[in-house]
Amino acid sequence: MFTLGIFMAAQPNIIACSMSEAASAMLVRFLVSPMLIAAISKLINLHGIALHTAIIQAAFPQGVVSFVLAKEYNVHPNVLSTS
Repeated sequence: MFTLGIFMAAQPNIIACSMSEAASAMLVRFLVSPMLIAAISKLINLHGIALHTAIIQAAFPQGVVSFVLAKEYNVHPNVLSTS
């Protein structure tokens, strides 16, 4: 988190891509991903607290790991730090 914060503070723009790209990424991350996990969890008969945990974890931002890998291999870290 610290590395991500330092990188974001050094950027001239908070959002390095277009607003539509950022909105699309957020839509997938916060709506499509949990719905997909819910469907797959139902298929494998996951119930109760395990099902709820899987759905909540699917909606959590996972940007730190993605950012570290993008920064390490120099694959659009400025875009990954915004979504």
